[in-house]
Amino acid sequence: MRARLATRAALLTLVASAPGLALAIEAPGAAAQRYGRADTGVVDVSSEPGNSEGEEPLSVNPLNPNQLTAVANVFEPDFPAPLNPFVGGGGLQDTRVYSSQDGGRHWLTQKLDQGGLGKLEVSLPEGNSPEFSDAFNIVNTDADSAWDKHGNAYFESGDIHGLYHEGNEVETLWHSSDGGVTWGPDRGYTAVNATEEHKELDRPWLAVDNSGGPHDGRLYTTFETTPFVDEPPEVFAKHSDDHGATWSPTVRVDDGTYQTQWNPRARPVVGADGALYVVYDRAPVTDTPFVTYEGPITLVLARSTDGGETFQRFVADTEVHRVVSPDEATPQYTEMIPAIATDPANAGRVAVAWPEAQGPGSSRIMLRYSRDGGVHWSPRLDVADDTPVAADQHDHVTLSWLPGTRKLFVGWRDRRCCGGSFEDDYQQWVRVVKVALSGALHLGPSMEFTEGPQPSGTSERGALQPDEFQGLAATRLGVGLTWSQVTGSVDDLMFRRVPLSAWR
Repeated sequence: MRARLATRAALLTLVASAPGLALAIEAPGAAAQRYGRADTGVVDVSSEPGNSEGEEPLSVNPLNPNQLTAVANVFEPDFPAPLNPFVGGGGLQDTRVYSSQDGGRHWLTQKLDQGGLGKLEVSLPEGNSPEFSDAFNIVNTDADSAWDKHGNAYFESGDIHGLYHEGNEVETLWHSSDGGVTWGPDRGYTAVNATEEHKELDRPWLAVDNSGGPHDGRLYTTFETTPFVDEPPEVFAKHSDDHGATWSPTVRVDDGTYQTQWNPRARPVVGADGALYVVYDRAPVTDTPFVTYEGPITLVLARSTDGGETFQRFVADTEVHRVVSPDEATPQYTEMIPAIATDPANAGRVAVAWPEAQGPGSSRIMLRYSRDGGVHWSPRLDVADDTPVAADQHDHVTLSWLPGTRKLFVGWRDRRCCGGSFEDDYQQWVRVVKVALSGALHLGPSMEFTEGPQPSGTSERGALQPDEFQGLAATRLGVGLTWSQVTGSVDDLMFRRVPLSAWR
């Protein structure tokens, strides 16, 4: 379906009539500080009661900052017995893409991935009639979205050996040219097929070249080998020049054998000159998926200046220490999740950030910045605005550069309010970092995005959707953040956009 919906009435008709579509209405604001009429307040994006959402990157249309897409992993933890133990309950785990046309105040929810037989109603005793949203799906997971500067939106989802793709493990991609209201093709394009790669894939991401250069509009995906099979950890990239319909051969991003960390958490961005950057973790061979590694991790930036054909690699930091966040992987193997952003107006300007352990009971948010594409780096900058003396665990860092400025926004969560441990309540924060002409970094004000402390949910892992990534998008209309927040018995996808005036 590619028809444009010209009016809100037509959109509501589509939502009411089409399966798999739902609209989330703006949630009433709690008693919390607001920053003028342009502040959306906290919006509960979720529109499926009983479903649990986590891992929620955010992206924005460069042509229209009121058009946004967010994504999430979704599952039904309370799917009723006797079906709950079986593969297929609620699809076990699916993905969603959420689109907004009004700056995040209202959202359209769509399920595009299919890993099983599709929707199936199942009658149970006591008159209950739950539905399989995707019966006998194994897992659909690891979603992302991206926009190009021509108004094209992209959404990808990983299908782990589902029936819909003949048991193959694939990354599936959809394209939208109407602001995320409709997506095509119906079954999606196959961006990566693990059978063809002869490797199991994990955690795909998207990035788009919006430089106006020779590869303008090129869509990139990166992916990595999974830590759950007996293969050396590696990072890969490929690209498409026709909105995802066809893809280039796969290119290795990292180098060496057993030099890359298991679960390297690679993530791509594209610079103002069209350079493709991929940040990933490097660790020694003693780091395995089954033995906890407590030594230092090296943070590496790979750079391609020829459209993703070849890569150079630069070390951003050699003494990174993983925090013990129970939301990030498991204690059985090392996982360190960095963030990355490029200045969309100035070539070579790239920043990376990560949560840095300061011992077993505390961690900080560290940031480093390069003006020459990763060859040289600034000293570490501790971004968090709470006192480093008190024990406080920080995690889930995310970055976004405000186009046309020297302002970099950093988002994270911490527990300064409530005891400092991962089991304590948390708050979401966003801080501005200003980059001087000399390259010096200056810390600006920080703003709380949550409406007060929120329950951690970490003790409910298995009942709630695990959460590792958040989303941040800085535009001329404000700074938008997505996060996962416990609401009742599940965790919901939340959004808030705060106007730029709040940071002045």
